[in-house]
Amino acid sequence: MKPWKLLSSEFLVDAPWLKVAKETCELPNGKVIDDFYTLWQPDWVLILARTKEGKWVMTEQYRHGTGKIALEFPAGIIDKGETPEEAAIRELQEECGYCLKGDPGTKAGVTNDGVVKQQDPSKATPEHVRGDSITYLGSFSVNPDRHRGKFHVVFIDGVERLGKTSFDDTEDIETFLFSDEEFQAKVADGTFNHPLQIAGYFKWKLTQK
Repeated sequence: MKPWKLLSSEFLVDAPWLKVAKETCELPNGKVIDDFYTLWQPDWVLILARTKEGKWVMTEQYRHGTGKIALEFPAGIIDKGETPEEAAIRELQEECGYCLKGDPGTKAGVTNDGVVKQQDPSKATPEHVRGDSITYLGSFSVNPDRHRGKFHVVFIDGVERLGKTSFDDTEDIETFLFSDEEFQAKVADGTFNHPLQIAGYFKWKLTQK
């Protein structure tokens, strides 16, 4: 099996948070598709954060795509120059106020004013690299059919509510804690229905066997 050959590409939308390209592609059998549309968004990180008591840190916020309030794991865009782990630490504190307590065995701490201080984050993020409290579980395609973006999954264990939230002016977020059993019940009854986040959770679940 051979990949398609890209003959030409032009951006129809070229914005910081979304790019849409119209591409002309030649298939291995010679057929040409002159209007295949691809999407791009910045890479983002899914944060599976568990408290010292074994509860998942979760959020609710309005999602305009569905027009509904959504229950989700914390997540956010990876800034330029950040590793997924660094983005996960930052976003978890900004959205929820949860951090790892600053001791020599952790990769992040919290200062007296409630701001996360990264001490010595690892720059390498191969599959299943384990720090003392942070596990990188890999990167995944948002939609292999036509989406060029990726999302990364990071598990942070033993977090505490030590920091302050810091919302963007477009964010309105509430934080909740659920046990693993409570979370699975919400997946089963459809309360939690974000397919990419469900996939990330079960990726973590497979590492627990």
